[in-house]
Amino acid sequence: MTRRRILLLIAVFIAAGTAALQFYDPPIAPQAAAALADRLAREYRQRSGQPGALFQAREGQQWADGWEFRWRYRPCPEYASLRVWISRNGRRAHYAELPDCAPDAGLAEPRPV
Repeated sequence: MTRRRILLLIAVFIAAGTAALQFYDPPIAPQAAAALADRLAREYRQRSGQPGALFQAREGQQWADGWEFRWRYRPCPEYASLRVWISRNGRRAHYAELPDCAPDAGLAEPRPV
């Protein structure tokens, strides 16, 4: 084999390895996802001024594309909650639902306790 072919073969293997790594997307651990969700919930409570006592314990559900964490809102737990969605790899996280006890009235505020 010539030197040129060996270098070409090495370059092909490096390119194939790099391409394979781009598709390797390991999921984050459930504990890491829960910690990220707790941090987002804490940030929401700090920004909104609502005490943590207004929220029930965290509920979690793992889906094929990520995790969903939910804290039911005590003033109206049947239909209001704080929900956080985190992607499977942990790179994206956002609020899926903010607590609103009067969604039909269009008031984006919780009712007083």
